[in-house]
Amino acid sequence: KMSKSLGNLVTIHQFLEENEPDVFRLIILNSSYRGPLKFTDDVVGQAKKALARLRSALKPAQPGDGNVDASEKLTAQIESTRQGFLEAMDDDFNTAGALAHLFDLVRTINQGRDAGLDAEAIGRGQEVLIELTGVLGLRVEQSLSDQSIGPFIDLLLDIRTELRNQKLWALSDQIRDSLKALGVMVEDSKEGSIWYLE
Repeated sequence: KMSKSLGNLVTIHQFLEENEPDVFRLIILNSSYRGPLKFTDDVVGQAKKALARLRSALKPAQPGDGNVDASEKLTAQIESTRQGFLEAMDDDFNTAGALAHLFDLVRTINQGRDAGLDAEAIGRGQEVLIELTGVLGLRVEQSLSDQSIGPFIDLLLDIRTELRNQKLWALSDQIRDSLKALGVMVEDSKEGSIWYLE
């Protein structure tokens, strides 16, 4: 129970001072409109993790030649996700069920990236994810202002790659850690490095 007398009342404005609006949206979407809304620190933490998981599927593809099996699996999952999403929403506005289908798509996109799917194939899955999360009012895509910093980050990663080639590990790590502190995550692989916003 929440009430002013118990001192455990949290207004929406207070919540948004410490959390993204999409965290609140996920808490609502994971609940049934027919039942009471559970609000605890654990619920907030789970919503934050869920939002990060959705956004993880928007990371760019690793440089690679693609993977036919992974591409076919992603294509099948896209269709399955669309169908399952629509059925869940038609089932008494079951938003929690609809989200479950989106997380299936997220998992398949991330597996495809790890398997070497190219940017075009990954992009098809990402477009559907952005479309369907948009139906739920979630904003998982980077803003234009975020994208405008891309060339500068790419330049830093080019410098970092050269430092790594010269085995200057401390300086290379310093760039990676400094970017992380600014919310820019860097992932390395044998094909190269990619970045995304946390």
